[in-house]
Formats: sequence, structure tokens, C-alpha cells
Amino acid sequence: MKTIKHFYKIWPIMLLALSFCSCKKDFLEINPEQQTAVNMVVIDLPSTKAAVMGTYGILQSAAYYGRSLVILPDVMADNMYISRRNSNRYTSYDQYITIANDGTAAGTWNALYKTIVNANIIISKGEQLNLAETETAELKHLIGEAYTLRALAHFDLLRLYAAPYNASADAGHIGVPVIIKSGTSKEDVISPKRNTVKEGYTQIVSDLQKAITLMPAAAPVGFSTSNRAHIAHYAAKALLSRIYLYMGDWANAETMATDVIGSNRYTLLTNANYAAGSTNFRTQNNSEAIFEVQFTLTDNLAQDALSSFLLQGASYGDGLATDDLYNIYSSTDVRRSFMAKGKRSGSGGEDPAFVITKYNNISTYEEGVKVIRLSEVYLIRAEARAKQGKDALAAADLDVVAKRADTAKPTTTQTGAALQSLILLENRKEFAFEGHRLFDLTRNKQGFTKYRTGGIVIPVEQGSLQTVLPIPLAEMNSNPNMEQNQGYK
Repeated sequence: MKTIKHFYKIWPIMLLALSFCSCKKDFLEINPEQQTAVNMVVIDLPSTKAAVMGTYGILQSAAYYGRSLVILPDVMADNMYISRRNSNRYTSYDQYITIANDGTAAGTWNALYKTIVNANIIISKGEQLNLAETETAELKHLIGEAYTLRALAHFDLLRLYAAPYNASADAGHIGVPVIIKSGTSKEDVISPKRNTVKEGYTQIVSDLQKAITLMPAAAPVGFSTSNRAHIAHYAAKALLSRIYLYMGDWANAETMATDVIGSNRYTLLTNANYAAGSTNFRTQNNSEAIFEVQFTLTDNLAQDALSSFLLQGASYGDGLATDDLYNIYSSTDVRRSFMAKGKRSGSGGEDPAFVITKYNNISTYEEGVKVIRLSEVYLIRAEARAKQGKDALAAADLDVVAKRADTAKPTTTQTGAALQSLILLENRKEFAFEGHRLFDLTRNKQGFTKYRTGGIVIPVEQGSLQTVLPIPLAEMNSNPNMEQNQGYK
């Protein structure tokens, strides 16, 4: 990974400036050496593989799945708060006082568009390659991975920087720029406008459908089926099932989820292996992971890792679980063991406090961040079925997940709105500290209470645009066609 990351550093920041005007003007000054480096990207199978690996490397960053995309949706909702004793990370989001020049919003925006630009180059150059027949299948798979990464980055941008799909009747409200072409010269610099949310989701669906056709269902090409750090056929389908769910396309969400579950490629961890005392949940490539961002002994975020930010006694330990979250679990639910009643380490911290233990590797940091896993696919299908009135089937899917975590849980008998509320609650229990909560609340048009240290609460009304991040100030200053989100002007 070290050599691959070096390869990645040659070009994505520079390409971002070339194809998406979001950086300082001096980033646009490209010299001949840089231009040559860009033109040498994706010229054969090894360079294509290196480019794809470099793009996965962007997902590792603290600005993306390495930390921020996990922390923000929980700290802006009702699952997490920032300790009074903190390193000043995410504090503005904890207080709902974020401003347009916020560095976290800018860093995440840039990381996501770097992912998109890299994927664009891989797709455009990869599709022009004429390789030996023995290399064609792997090339197609790599291009499929790039299509999926582009879709994922656009989806995450829409979740963070735009209102949910159902905020307007036709999803015609403002979204983010959809970038599907990235040039490699000064002449290719663009200043894009923001597409509508509908246009964004249409492109995401198209990219994932294309990816599914390029990556065979039988087995991935170029890596083993057990390797969950790479995107394969059913990972793209799992992500597409989530996209359809966010769009309210219940039938297609159910179909995609059923395909993934029916593949028998993934299995839920057992109750005993899921508990916090077990290492199985935290083990990379475990049977439940469908796609995860992985780290190695030599390629990790160290003190910037998710575990370092949450675990007491680590580098920071700033994030704490809310009492409200802890109290929704029964005493027999093993997921409650991902939190522990204790205190904030160091003087001046909260005592008592519910400390988060879901991530705990601060020695080797070989601990993956789950992008999507099988339990989510079951709950996607449960929600999609419940929204179609298939209550018995929905309840059965819900119980697959709920009873795995809590063997004492009674069989679900609720129907209608009550069942749908239970599914949303189960999502909260299952994916606490995995970066889902805010999006589950907003797409379901639910207001909530944001909890802070010292018993301070912030009511967040349904439809509040406070839950949407600002477009970075540098982007606003460099792109005359960019429009800021409401509340940040």
C-alpha cells in the first residue's frame, strides 16, 4: 500500500484542480512534468490496478470514512456528543454553530471530489485500453469498481451537502455538482453548477447498474471473494439497495436486497461473536462485511484513527455516547456492550459518562470501517417491505437482526406505522457509531433532540437545513457558478 499511496499522491489533488475548480488558483498552474504524470496514468492493467487502489486510499482519510463520515452523522444527531474536554474537533457540529469556512466541511468535500475525479480518469482511460484477452475480465472489474466508487462519493456528497431526496416532491431541489468527466489539462478546468438531487441520484443509479454488469456475480476477478476491502458484484448491489431506499423506490430496494441476501455470500456473526468482548466484529474481512475500508499495520491513520478519537485513554477520546442512546438497549442486548458506563479520561471530563468502545485498536489500528454489511441489507429489505405493506415479511427481516443481538427479544407482531418505527429504532441500535443516524432521521422526516454535555439540548425540527453542511468557502470564492446552502450566506 505504501507504494500505491505514493502513486496516488502524484495526481488526485492536481486532477481535482484541473477538472473541478475547488482549490486555490495556484493549484491550477500545471507544469509539463505534472502533465506528463497525468498522461501516464491508466496505460495498462498494472497501472489501472494501482489507480483503483489509490482511489480506495482516499476513502481511508480522516476526512472521509477514516473518521468524519462516521462521526458527523452521529454527533449531529442524538447518538453522540463532544466532551467538554476536547481537541476542538467537530465541536461546531456538536453545537450546531458551523460556519461556511469550516475546515471539516472543506476537507470532506475535497476528499469526495478527489474520489470522483480519480474514478473518472480510471473509467475514461480504462475504457479506451486494448488489452490482451486474458486481462480483459480483470480490467472490466476494475472499471466496475471505479463506477461504484464514483457513485458512492456522489451519494455521500448528497447526504452531507443537500437536503434528502424526499425534501421536494420530485427531488428537484438543489444538490451537488455531478462530475462524470475529468480532463487532464488546463483547458479542461470547469466551474460547475449544482445539479438537482434527482439528477444526482439518477447518475448514481446509472453508475451502479453499469458496475453490476461489469463485475461478475460468480466471483470477483483479481482478488478473493473473502476480501471485503474491494468492491465486488454484490457490494454494488447492496449499495444500490440503499440508494433505492433513500429514493423511496421500495420495490427495487427490496429486489436488490433480496439478491444480496440470496447470494449466500455473507453471513451474520453469531450473538457471541458480535458482542464487544469478541474480536469478530472488529476483525477485517469478517463474514458479515460486504464492503469496508481497511487499514494495515503500515497503512493507517494512527492518532487520527476513529478509535483514537473515541476510545478513552487514546489520542483524543472526545466522542461520548448519549444517555438517550444507551437507554434504548435492553440489558440482554449485546450491542449495549459497545458502550460502557465510566468517565471521560483526564481531569475536567464528564463523570459519569457512557464511553464508546466499538472501536478499540490503538496498537496496530488494523480495524475496518464498515461501509455496508449484511445486517443493513436485512433492515433495508425490512423497511422496503414494510413501506409496501408486506408487514409479516418485514417483521421477519427485522427479527433476523434484532434477535441476533438480543436473544431474549420477543417476536415482532407490530404492523403498519408501529412496525416502521421499530425498524427505524433497530437501525439506530444496530448502526450506532457507524455513520447512519442523521441520515435515517432526515430521510424519514423526523425531528430530534441533539444532546450535549452538561444536559444541554438542541431541538432540531423536521426539515431543518441545519443538518446540511456548508459548501466550502474556498469553493464559493473560486467558482462563480456555485450556490451556498441556506443558513451559511
